[in-house]
Amino acid sequence: MSPVLDPVSRDELLMALDGAAREIGHYFAGLDAAVFLDGTLDQWAPAHHLDHLIRSNGPVAGGLGVARARLQALPPQHRPRNYAEVRNSYHAVLATGARASGRWLPQPEGTQAALVERYRASLDALAQALEGWADPELDAWAMPHPALGVLSVREMLLFTLMHNWHHEGGVRARLGHAAQEAAHADEVVPHAAGGGQ
Repeated sequence: MSPVLDPVSRDELLMALDGAAREIGHYFAGLDAAVFLDGTLDQWAPAHHLDHLIRSNGPVAGGLGVARARLQALPPQHRPRNYAEVRNSYHAVLATGARASGRWLPQPEGTQAALVERYRASLDALAQALEGWADPELDAWAMPHPALGVLSVREMLLFTLMHNWHHEGGVRARLGHAAQEAAHADEVVPHAAGGGQ
């Protein structure tokens, strides 16, 4: 695993998204089919986690794809947060009992292979949308997060990376896969060329 990328340039974000698509996709694709589906909405199966990530990644890609004029300018008093600060804010919200609801609740459909492919496609679409942004723009525009409030585009991308590794790490921990690595899953953003989880 590589250290937290801070500050994270657009190109580093693109590398990290590519790494997440490959490494997290590979992990979920390699799970036993019965294990992949073993769970409920109270105790999510790996399939639930993957579907939740697909549902979460899509709107971020969509937001990056709209015209800048349709986005809100970041308030001038907004203090930029790094990966660790975004992660800590998310953990603080989770500690209050916040959980996925509404459109974010998973309803996995299709085969394991199809879900993994949709997952990879969700991060590929996000990376493709990000390619249309210049690095300084990531700190000029805002995106709303349902639990964290207004984030800069860069912070939303940092959250998205952390969120993906957080869920992969949670599945690893539940299944007893590389528990030591899972304990650090959302403390780092693996590079595309890194060893990841």
